[in-house]
Amino acid sequence: MSAHSPASRPRVSRRLGAALVAALTLFGPVLAAPAAHAAPPAATLSLSVSPMSVTAGDALVATITGSGVSDLYSYDLEITFDPTLLAPAADAPTGPAGGFTSTVTGPGSLTVSHTRLGTSPGLSGASGVILASVPLRSLAAGSAVVELSSVRLVSSTGDVVTAAAVASGTVVIAAAPVPVPQPSTSSPAPSPEASASASASATPAPAVKGPGDLATTGVDATPWWIAGALGVALIAGGALFVLRRRQAVQE
Repeated sequence: MSAHSPASRPRVSRRLGAALVAALTLFGPVLAAPAAHAAPPAATLSLSVSPMSVTAGDALVATITGSGVSDLYSYDLEITFDPTLLAPAADAPTGPAGGFTSTVTGPGSLTVSHTRLGTSPGLSGASGVILASVPLRSLAAGSAVVELSSVRLVSSTGDVVTAAAVASGTVVIAAAPVPVPQPSTSSPAPSPEASASASASATPAPAVKGPGDLATTGVDATPWWIAGALGVALIAGGALFVLRRRQAVQE
């Protein structure tokens, strides 16, 4: 029958303690990693409008920027505005490269959604991370407030953070100038009716009178002169015939 000495038990305890410390040293960081990566997304958001003053009908852009961004895998940004003063422009909003951006519009509101793709890491950055650029157009004169009314941020591990009334910007819209009609410097061309009326009412020019000519009213006087000359010749011939006849009777 074998016997164990009391001195061997402390040695075994020391060996088990050393093995446990070694195991914690090797596998402790691995076991703690999931808890560290499960932190929610972080971002401080701001909204700016450029330009800050426009004329009705001009375009402008609302830009949402993040600072202190950490593990932002996807997000929804809702923008609201006065629909009588502003409206979404024809161009679609844009988001960061390396992801997918979509837009949903409603009366006086616009929601920009963005998500990273596949195994892409979430967005991170100390400052100046542009999350969305939203083109707008001005409609009428007034002071229009563009508000980032609600946000939903999602991390790569699925943790969600929401907030309301996050940020806003203001744009002053001036009324569009009213065009003033300018007087025309060229005389208008006469209409066909006016030309025809002027031609119909034109007075014929009087005929030119020659020395000793009878007054005429535009009628050719040559036939009258010929007829007169023939009449005078006939009268003269008749008178000559009568005179000769008398002389013959007297003889």
